[in-house]
Amino acid sequence: MNRPLLAGSVLFLCLGAAAEGDTTVTVTTTSNECKVSTPADVVSNSPSVAAGQAAIRNQNYALAKANLKPLAEKGDAEGQRAYGNLLLMKCTGLIDSGAGADWLQKSADGGNMDAAAQLGNAYMNANGVPQDDNKAFALLTKAAAAGSGPAEVDLGYLYLSGRGVAKDPYQGMVWTVKAGEQGIPAALVNIAQAYFRGGALPQDNDEAIRFVFIALERSTPAQKTRFAATTNNIIRAVSQRDAASASDRAKRWSPGKDSLSEVLRDAARRRDQAKP
Repeated sequence: MNRPLLAGSVLFLCLGAAAEGDTTVTVTTTSNECKVSTPADVVSNSPSVAAGQAAIRNQNYALAKANLKPLAEKGDAEGQRAYGNLLLMKCTGLIDSGAGADWLQKSADGGNMDAAAQLGNAYMNANGVPQDDNKAFALLTKAAAAGSGPAEVDLGYLYLSGRGVAKDPYQGMVWTVKAGEQGIPAALVNIAQAYFRGGALPQDNDEAIRFVFIALERSTPAQKTRFAATTNNIIRAVSQRDAASASDRAKRWSPGKDSLSEVLRDAARRRDQAKP
């Protein structure tokens, strides 16, 4: 069974630590069925983004708000981004999707490309805002051009799936490779899936399983769980001997500029083969 490619950037979840800077593995919005009461207001005498993010990791959302809201209101672009992210997160008792999106937009307008990436992902996944692939594409293009790895993953997905832009498998792999060279696991899983399915890349189970292990080497436990449907599907398709060999080869790979140049060559070859 073919599995969907993975999208990047931020899914606003509450699974222990917040998903700051994480990468998503699905383009569907996770529903928020948990009910929590709104935290009581607290005051922070010396607000800072670092303190706000630490409070999010500790699930002290009232303290996070106390740190981030004043900074956002003062026009601090990073404070606006972090506060917008907080208001879009599930299960905090603070969710305010409209305000969250507005703060992300203010931050993006101020030049914060992390905010642009997060807002683009929100539009792509209908997370707190209506789904709008055209807005997602515009935001993600801007953020990816500035080097945002999560935006590169999502922009690659949009090109590969033809959402918000004409379908272009080669361009999709260009952006996916850029993110993969930064070591972003979701991009590496997408490369594995592209080799496994064939299409944007030549069908090659050896390369598919190698990139599965490259991705898993760099994944958090939570990411491994979210990647499982895709990675297990590929692992089941190869022998234990091939899997062991791929695992050994994966350990010799490291991210960096041009570290995935062979993937781009394979993508270019597939593009040229598809030309009439």
